[in-house]
Amino acid sequence: MDLVEVVVYTQDMKRATVFYRDMLGLKPSYESEHWTTFRTGSCTLALHAGSEAPDPTFAVADLEAERARLAAAGVGVTEIRDPAPGLRVFDARDPDGNRFSIESRGPT
Repeated sequence: MDLVEVVVYTQDMKRATVFYRDMLGLKPSYESEHWTTFRTGSCTLALHAGSEAPDPTFAVADLEAERARLAAAGVGVTEIRDPAPGLRVFDARDPDGNRFSIESRGPT
């Protein structure tokens, strides 16, 4: 499993996008009023509109199998969703209740 995304929640998407783009020199790969991503090598920095705590995202080749494996082990998992073209993801929680996401990416 590889760490592929770090999510930063922001109350002001425009201000955050300007900061990461203009001040840090990152190039956006996707922009919207609720979700903006920057490719930073092997990991994506994602800005998410809102005030939740950030959660790590891990990539797997077989999303359904990983969800089934975690569920069978007693880990609480959400349903698989398709938030963007070529992206499938579900969320889970560690023993302390911290949320993390598992995803698989296909052609867009």
